[in-house]
Amino acid sequence: MKVTACADSRLEPDAAVLAFDVSMDVVNLYTELGAESLEFEFENRTDVIERHLVDLEARALRLSYKRVLVVAEATGGYQECLMRVACRLGLEPAWVNGEAVAKMRVVESNDSGKTDIKDPRVIHLVARMGKTLKYRELDELYGALREWHKVYEAAHSGVAHAKGAMHRRLKALFPDYSFAKDFLYHQSGRALMDRYGANPYRIVASGKAPFARVMRKAAPRIQHRSIERLWRDASISVRNRLSGEQARIREVRLRQSWEEFLLHDERKIETATEMESIYEQLRMRDRRLPPAQKGVVSTLMLARIVAETGPLSDFSSKKKIIRFAGLNLRERQSGKYRGKTKLSKKGRTSLRNALDQAVLPLVKKSALFGEYYHRKKEQQKMPGTKAIVAVARLFLKMLFGWYKSGQAFDHNRVFACETSYKMAA
Repeated sequence: MKVTACADSRLEPDAAVLAFDVSMDVVNLYTELGAESLEFEFENRTDVIERHLVDLEARALRLSYKRVLVVAEATGGYQECLMRVACRLGLEPAWVNGEAVAKMRVVESNDSGKTDIKDPRVIHLVARMGKTLKYRELDELYGALREWHKVYEAAHSGVAHAKGAMHRRLKALFPDYSFAKDFLYHQSGRALMDRYGANPYRIVASGKAPFARVMRKAAPRIQHRSIERLWRDASISVRNRLSGEQARIREVRLRQSWEEFLLHDERKIETATEMESIYEQLRMRDRRLPPAQKGVVSTLMLARIVAETGPLSDFSSKKKIIRFAGLNLRERQSGKYRGKTKLSKKGRTSLRNALDQAVLPLVKKSALFGEYYHRKKEQQKMPGTKAIVAVARLFLKMLFGWYKSGQAFDHNRVFACETSYKMAA
């Protein structure tokens, strides 16, 4: 029988816990100070929060508490004001995991229902058990990088949404358009959108020779066969005989999607420049932060990842940063039953998204993780999405080890265990 020593993780008695459930307009509090239990609601306003925290801290100090913890569950950003005020007043802010609160709610009251009044009591109980997470207040540069990443993600989603709408509307207007989707985003496709709105009725109405002249002037590198193909596709599409007004309206809708795409694409480019600049400033301050490495990772992708992780020096092990990303594995087994091992996904979604996009170019057969990825798929019969997750886990471990070593990137270390590498050295 294996015996493992384990320390009690419960909070010490001299720590006062102020447990909060925060919504957009109100804050609900539950705390136990001495023999007294306090439970009330107040406005989610900076001045009101500050007044109550000052009063509660004074009560705790009068009762000889040595620490005052301000504990809340992350709820869509509404808790930011509470945590910032707590930091400014010198209190100790901390998080509780939302999943832990949900499951403890059943234990505490034998009720799976949720109310803003009940939740602070549950949060208080979870915190008393020592199940809190460290609250990190990012400094100016890391904070700015994370805010820019939110802008970048919104622009990235906007581009994807606009592209989807654009291709649907293009099909409705120009049903026999036979080019690949990417054609529109290069010089020739942009010229087609700018000059004709990709409207086959306008293309045919202009005449073949004038259409060829306009396209060659707008896109000097367009190939003759591309012009011929566009003319042929347009000539076939007009056989659908949309009325002039129908075609005009569909062109308007297509142009609207095109303009949205251009707006979000430009925003992505501008935001990427800001993020790369901030990342280089962070590298000047912390030389262990990796530089861009051709064929491995770009400056923008490094900036996106670090925007979500915050300072990599805050993590003491690979295991902790994997859990922070929600890439740790969750097992299910009882007796002879063995369920599927899945990702916990109890971490930063934005970090997982950035990692997925970072590894996509690296899983081609000739790329860094190509052999590893295709072995997972072909020999282990792993679905593509699951194999990508395995690569993302390996990539994050690699990146963290690269940072901790403070050395230049070494391909030989990616797939070598630390012990064997040291022996070879």
